[in-house]
Amino acid sequence: MTEPLHELFRYHTWATLRLLDYCATLPAELLEFTAPGVYGTIRQTLAHLITADAGYLSRVTYDVSVRIASTASLPLDTLREHFVKQSQGWQYVLDHIDRFDPTMPAREDHPDLPHALNLFLNQAIHHGNDHRAQVCSILGANGLDVPEIDGWMYWFVTRAIPLSE
Repeated sequence: MTEPLHELFRYHTWATLRLLDYCATLPAELLEFTAPGVYGTIRQTLAHLITADAGYLSRVTYDVSVRIASTASLPLDTLREHFVKQSQGWQYVLDHIDRFDPTMPAREDHPDLPHALNLFLNQAIHHGNDHRAQVCSILGANGLDVPEIDGWMYWFVTRAIPLSE
């Protein structure tokens, strides 16, 4: 039963694209804003979110072509295009989940981790939420509007449920 996983990744896609689209309406100089305790600037944080997401997908699928070499200078619309493709890749993984059984190779700080699919799925969702929240913190800390991208808004928007006034 992968429907809950599909829903989580649909939310991950929706929230990230909604945030990218909102940030694309901002003047370029505002994308260089940051705040204490976050990853970097708005642009850097969005680029990192998308690059890391591609890395997780690549590790699940063993497809290195999914990886993005450098996103630091890419315009938001190009980042968006990458993320849309990645989201399709995640949906493919979830549609064929029994085909994937990635192993996270050993490093100094942890042993070889076979059957790491759940780890990568969890990390993709967590990492996306973490950095979307950081971008929203930067926006709010700098007096800018913050788009509603929480689970409630996703549910209302995707189910066309009218919000009470």
